[in-house]
Amino acid sequence: MGFHILIIEDDAGVRESLQDMLEINGYEITLAENGLKGLDAIQQQRPDLIISDVMMPEMDGFELLEKIREDTQTELIPVVMLTARVELESKLRGLELGADDYITKPFEFRELNLKISNLLRRREKLIHSSHTMPAKPSGMSQDAVFLKKLHLLLDELIEDPKLQMDAIASQLNMSLSTFNRRLKKVTGKAPNRYVKEYRLERSRQMIRLNYGNLSEVAFKTGFSSLSYFSSCYKEHFGTSPKADIPQ
Repeated sequence: MGFHILIIEDDAGVRESLQDMLEINGYEITLAENGLKGLDAIQQQRPDLIISDVMMPEMDGFELLEKIREDTQTELIPVVMLTARVELESKLRGLELGADDYITKPFEFRELNLKISNLLRRREKLIHSSHTMPAKPSGMSQDAVFLKKLHLLLDELIEDPKLQMDAIASQLNMSLSTFNRRLKKVTGKAPNRYVKEYRLERSRQMIRLNYGNLSEVAFKTGFSSLSYFSSCYKEHFGTSPKADIPQ
């Protein structure tokens, strides 16, 4: 793959475990044991992606993230926050500061690998299209923050086939009507359709990365039966989920 990933984590065991797993997948890895050393490595090496713990000595992950996003040379590097915290407010704070994604310890490596693949693919598209794109405005728009928060919630709740829109709205501190209007304005789609398509897009990513068999992927993304999942998948993508299984 040739991508360079910087891992910033004060726990040596977690740091080395991540290194071993990611090197197996062909990534070049650099390690740093705290935020200060991580910042120095970022400035010297410009990694393609950063995985950073939140709670660290010297400089925590939030402060590090702020410095990354303030520097025009590093502001577009994808950052995945790695944390033992499960509080939603902590995760939302990271997203507001510019984190691209979160993964909670103890983590499942297939999930981490999926998120890394998605972020690196997006970064490559951004780089390839940068010559024709207008200058990026400073800061993140409120719509972008809204979608990042929504995607965080969907990733946490996606296994629930009975997920209700009012539960999502409540987590975002919105009334259901406000949430519905905001999502329709930002995406042009009704909430139920948007969530269904999000489930399907995630399922396709999982299939292509050998996340599990089709039944596992279907239930992992909140479909109550394999037959219903296959029907929705074919309707959305125009092909059966089996066609996307790597040969």
